[in-house]
Amino acid sequence: MTKFLFSFLFLISFYNVFAQSNSVSSSKTRSSIDKRLDEIAEVSKAFIDPKHETALLKIKEESEKIGYKGGILRSGDYLSGLYLGQRNNKAVVDLGSNLKKVAKDQKDTYGHIASIYRRNALALGYIGLDEASLKDFKKAINYAKTIENEDKRNYVIATSYENMSVYYENKKFDETKLKDSMEYYYLKSLEMAEKISDHGKPVPIEQKYGLLSYVNMSLGTYHMKIAREINLPLAEKYLLEGYKIQNNKRYTVDPYDKIYMYNQLGYLYLKTKDYKKSTEYLNAAMVLEKQHSYPASRIDSFETLAQVYVAMGDKEKSEFFMNKYALLVDSLDYVDKKEADLVIKKMVAEVDKKHKESSKKQLLIIGLLILSAGIITTILWKRRNRVLRQKYEKIIENLNNNTTPYIDDSNTDTTTDPDQQPEENLNPEITTVSQKNTISSETEARILKKLATFEKSAKFLKKDLTISLLAAQLNTNSKYLSEIIKHHRSQNFSNYINHLKINFIVHKLYNEPNYREYKISYLAEVCGYASPQVFVIAFKKIYGVTPSYFIESLQEDHINNTNLSS
Repeated sequence: MTKFLFSFLFLISFYNVFAQSNSVSSSKTRSSIDKRLDEIAEVSKAFIDPKHETALLKIKEESEKIGYKGGILRSGDYLSGLYLGQRNNKAVVDLGSNLKKVAKDQKDTYGHIASIYRRNALALGYIGLDEASLKDFKKAINYAKTIENEDKRNYVIATSYENMSVYYENKKFDETKLKDSMEYYYLKSLEMAEKISDHGKPVPIEQKYGLLSYVNMSLGTYHMKIAREINLPLAEKYLLEGYKIQNNKRYTVDPYDKIYMYNQLGYLYLKTKDYKKSTEYLNAAMVLEKQHSYPASRIDSFETLAQVYVAMGDKEKSEFFMNKYALLVDSLDYVDKKEADLVIKKMVAEVDKKHKESSKKQLLIIGLLILSAGIITTILWKRRNRVLRQKYEKIIENLNNNTTPYIDDSNTDTTTDPDQQPEENLNPEITTVSQKNTISSETEARILKKLATFEKSAKFLKKDLTISLLAAQLNTNSKYLSEIIKHHRSQNFSNYINHLKINFIVHKLYNEPNYREYKISYLAEVCGYASPQVFVIAFKKIYGVTPSYFIESLQEDHINNTNLSS
């Protein structure tokens, strides 16, 4: 009995020593993990460099082996930021799905859980899962409110408010008032970001000013492209403020934000017709993009450059960038769709695995998830078709009402050929240019009559038509013609001609059914476009649908009307 008791006490002592040894070892490992993560955070400042991916994966694996949730969540937070910067949305969602399980019932003292939910929400928004995205944004903000440090708390909340714009961006065609929500959250984000101190800890100065530059850029983009009333001077104010922050040598800003800023400034100066500045910023964006590979930004650069060169009358360069734009858009659309499908399949697969472990309860969950996936897909499909159908019906309504965008018959003298106007009208008008900046009412009326005759002819279908050529035909000068088109047609010359061409072919397709049998390439040629791609982009920009969709809808309506009448 004494021997047994001695053996028992020995085993107890050995177990305690072993447990203490493991505890000390685990504590050392945790300290090592925290130290390495601190080093990565210190080097990275505002963004995680892809070269750290291997180290972060190793740290995450070590943390999982010893059950160190703090290490798992922090390394996972940094990895999700890295993947999001690479636009690898599937990787962000997959990682987020695992990290959420670890985060359950954890207090978010340092903000890593809030950041994980925020980035997961952003990735879900990018692939079109809007409601799931909004749900995770709300969780991110709730977690962020529990962060102890005020600067860190303000930073995470400000970032979440800015990122929420992806939800309202996706929903902007459903309700116009949602556009106002975007501005509201941008301003809330700016307000919170400005409260962050410049101490550098725990929020590095790079993160603070990187966020401030990005929110200013977002507000500039909003007022330039999305707001109910576009305000280019206000857009320029915000963009230049963001650009100024990015170029401050005190800190380093995320290169992807710089690329995006260059693209937005390029678009702004396209709209203000400062084509030199526009091309400079867009070329700078493409140079920086080559170093970091960000296809979504490359799309923006290609599209805007194509528009710039169209406005400048450089057909060759505009076609070059149009083709690059079309190819890259098709490629990324395929990738985004594939990512969305994979994410939904993974969600279903995870629930299916749980179902095998917990029977009826999990069967209900998988059924609901599959139903949700089906509903989401159906809603997205129906929303897209509803928007397209509304745009198509608006075109038909205008055609039935016989409305044309420019011609006012009550003011038009169609008996006069603008090419045959007497030469004596030209010289006094040109003399006036040097004497005053306004156009006389007599000259204005004469040019408007000639312009109306031009609009009723098919001369606008001519390829390579420039404002100089048209001005010569109308026996006036380019400056006068440009001002009159801008004032009376509310367009620049390029958009004005595009409207005439596209309006011409829409009438042909509507009134002459045989045109619906022609190929898109032939229709483009009829309209005087150099390539089918330019024709399709112009058609969609003006009417919001592609020519193929318009033709298919006309044919379907014709079949339905025939069936009803029979």
